[in-house]
Amino acid sequence: MDTLLQLMEAYGYAAMFVAMVAENANIPVPSEVVLGFAGFLISQNIFDFWTTFIVACVAGVVGSILSYWLGSYGGRPLLLKYGKYIFFNEKKFNMAEKMFNKYGGIAVVICRCLPGVRTFISFPAGVARYPFGRFVLFTIIGTIPWTLLLVWAGSVLGSHWRDLIQYNHQLLIAMVIGCACIAAVVLWKYCRRRKQQAE
Repeated sequence: MDTLLQLMEAYGYAAMFVAMVAENANIPVPSEVVLGFAGFLISQNIFDFWTTFIVACVAGVVGSILSYWLGSYGGRPLLLKYGKYIFFNEKKFNMAEKMFNKYGGIAVVICRCLPGVRTFISFPAGVARYPFGRFVLFTIIGTIPWTLLLVWAGSVLGSHWRDLIQYNHQLLIAMVIGCACIAAVVLWKYCRRRKQQAE
């Protein structure tokens, strides 16, 4: 991780973008480290808050689309065959796959806010050939709160940004509550629209 942080100091937003794309494309790069350190750079007036937030969100969506594409065209055998080269975590992948199979698109929103699982949720969506436009929409909805919280927390903590790693479980609880609220609103609007169409 120290090498990654050095690259972010040297190459700025470009290094952060590549790291976040990788993290969202099934390569377990901890977003708590990337965005927490980016927040620290904001506190040092090296990064700009909103530029960091936008770049990180775009990178998250790009990485998720790559993962979706891999799932759509390569399927589960591809990840199982080559996953060892990217430190693939089969347990977390299975968790993401089960959640998607059970909850569909809503799982994309919720899992985008869950550490570890968020790395893999796009892949089963691709395997299932979930509607691409809807997948991107749900990915954006799920990416925004996680990214915003980590960037903000890192900028507030400053030199103590590594506390984000130490208190990851508390952060997880906050994100689960936040994502549950978002999912409830999305589901309510979806059901309301379906009801209006049926009338």
